[in-house]
Amino acid sequence: MSTKTRKKRGDRYDATRVKMPYGLNSLFPYMMKGRNESIAYFPYTIEVENLLEYVDKHKGTDKEVTVFQVVLLTLLKVLRERPALNRYIIGRRMYQRKNVVFSFIARRKMEDDAEETNVLVTLKPDDDRATVLAKLKGEIRGAKTGETKEDDKLIELFTKLPRSLLRLAIRLLQWWDFYFDTPGFLRGVDPLRCSVYFANLGSVGLGAPYHHLFEWGTCSLFVCIGKIQPTVVVGEDGQPAVRKTMDLRIALDERIADGYYDARALELLEKYIGDPSLLEEL
Repeated sequence: MSTKTRKKRGDRYDATRVKMPYGLNSLFPYMMKGRNESIAYFPYTIEVENLLEYVDKHKGTDKEVTVFQVVLLTLLKVLRERPALNRYIIGRRMYQRKNVVFSFIARRKMEDDAEETNVLVTLKPDDDRATVLAKLKGEIRGAKTGETKEDDKLIELFTKLPRSLLRLAIRLLQWWDFYFDTPGFLRGVDPLRCSVYFANLGSVGLGAPYHHLFEWGTCSLFVCIGKIQPTVVVGEDGQPAVRKTMDLRIALDERIADGYYDARALELLEKYIGDPSLLEEL
């Protein structure tokens, strides 16, 4: 017998419909219609001495990871433990994703005029650490080969349309998305239909900026990663000390979860980045 879950009325291709919270929160999708009306920013500075030691220790082994991969693994574990953060609102309704989907930009070369392309990685509930890393590395490797991906082809097609037709096409797609579901040709292709969109600014030597959410798509969580740098912090003895830290700037659609829930999620984020060995079992 097949174990595939049948889609219920009101569900979407990538998510199941869930009830809105009681009280005032149930009206938020009508009071705050867009994600940027509903945005909450969380600035976070995390000590990464243990993280850097872990990355250096496991170079060349089967546990080898990069700092960026640790952040992605951390968000995966957090979303699995705090699943309400893997929700989105569209059509004034709330949905719980079936999978965790990550999206980020890969630069094909570290040059001013180098092309950029989006990487979209779908991680299933039963994917273990090895599978997750294999998917991440495979998608990044594929993006950097220079081959034209499906999302690139779609963008190229849309940009060839006259402005009037492009505006009409976008409005029609948004209308269909609002009342029905994501159009089939956008599924698994559109990078803004994801659980988390990452911007790894630290890889090019920049700090982490505050970033808006996108009204297009279904992304409720945007994470900017800044460069690692020495910072004066309060040591365990209460005295000033210099430690290596990394800034994260998190933008979140506050309609999907309350502040208490968000705070507990951020505690987990700091815990797992501070001790990456906890990510060896996802």
